[in-house]
Amino acid sequence: MKKRAGKLTAEELLAKHQVALHTFVREHWGEIPREMEVPLKALRSWGFDLVRGLRGGEEAVFAAPSERGYEPGDTFEERGEVFEVRELVKELGPKEKLYVEVSLEDRRGVIRALHRTDVGQETVLFTLPAAELLLAFFKKRGYGKLLEAFVSSGITTEFLQRSGEGGKAYPFEALPPKMRRALREAGDLIKKHGGVGRFTLAYFGVNKDGEDRYIATWLLPTIRLFDVDLAEGADKLLAALD
Repeated sequence: MKKRAGKLTAEELLAKHQVALHTFVREHWGEIPREMEVPLKALRSWGFDLVRGLRGGEEAVFAAPSERGYEPGDTFEERGEVFEVRELVKELGPKEKLYVEVSLEDRRGVIRALHRTDVGQETVLFTLPAAELLLAFFKKRGYGKLLEAFVSSGITTEFLQRSGEGGKAYPFEALPPKMRRALREAGDLIKKHGGVGRFTLAYFGVNKDGEDRYIATWLLPTIRLFDVDLAEGADKLLAALD
């Protein structure tokens, strides 16, 4: 007899219940951060050069992707605007700041970066989908696990890492040391560098080749992932699970 869509057998329901009871969670919540201020030089660690030139025919300061290797005299178009490179800004004042904010626009996360001078002038450098900017940042910094595990970005960003097939989840007392350590370190990382966030882990033992089977997820504030301590810590934790 064919099972009706949306209906679970008694065995399937029992298995789901068992996994749910043994999916372990570390989380800390409060107001989700949506903005931060960092030194302007952080722009380069995100894969951008600061440029002076023309934006839509008017004098402006803007950001251009470093990997494209723009030089003075080059022009390019982004989202309907024409940019002309006049000068690559090499010296960045220590008091000049990059103010970054994340919001939801058109049902997706969007990041807007503004350049703030020490006299209070503000210039929008770029507005990009959060996913685009994060993936470029992870690639540039070599955070391979975060690249692989990335799912989506809004005000928070979700990651999912899975190894092997599921099965009967282990109770906490039976978890191997590295799985317990991951739960502990995830909680510490969230509190210290994320401020808010969630980490989950379900462990299913090893396969016939002795490899661990598990599902791990992260939910972290998008804007804080540009903090190297948080991004690097999350990447290393995922790598340590393998």
